[in-house]
Amino acid sequence: SEKGSRALPLRASHTIIINAPVETVWELVSDPQRVAEWNEHIVYARPKDKIAAGTRLIMKAKHPEAPHLNARLRPQIEVFEPNAEVSWKAKIIAPWVLSVSDSTTLHAIDENHTEVTQTMAFSGFLSPGVPFLTSIESIKETSNKKLKALLEA
Repeated sequence: SEKGSRALPLRASHTIIINAPVETVWELVSDPQRVAEWNEHIVYARPKDKIAAGTRLIMKAKHPEAPHLNARLRPQIEVFEPNAEVSWKAKIIAPWVLSVSDSTTLHAIDENHTEVTQTMAFSGFLSPGVPFLTSIESIKETSNKKLKALLEA
C-alpha cells in the first residue's frame, strides 16, 4: 500500500568510478571542511570535535528544489571507516517525523581506481515523494562528477 511504503526509507544514490587511489579519495571525502567543494547542496560543514563516529557537525544545507532556502542541521557522524565509508544522520524535525542520512562509500577497484557511491535516505512520517528523490539523485550525480573532476585534475 502507498501508506506502508511511505514509512520505508526512500533512497537516492549514484555511483561513479574515479581514477585515483582510495586513500586520495578518502582524504577529500572524509574532510567536512572540504565537503562544500564537491557537494553542491552543502554550504558548509564544521565538526564540533575530532572527526570520528559520534562526532556532531554544524552544517548548513541548501534545499534541493529551492536553493535560496537554507537549513541548519546538526548531523551526527554514524560511520567513519577510513578508506571505506563516512555517513551522517540528522533529524530535520523529530526522528519519527523526518530524518535524513547521507553516506559516501568507497571501494578500491585497484590501486588507481576507486568506486564511489553516494546515497541519501529519508525516513519518517514526512518522507518526501518521488520527484524530490529525483532532485536528490541529480545532486548526487553532480557531486560525484565534481569529486571526480577535483581528484583527476
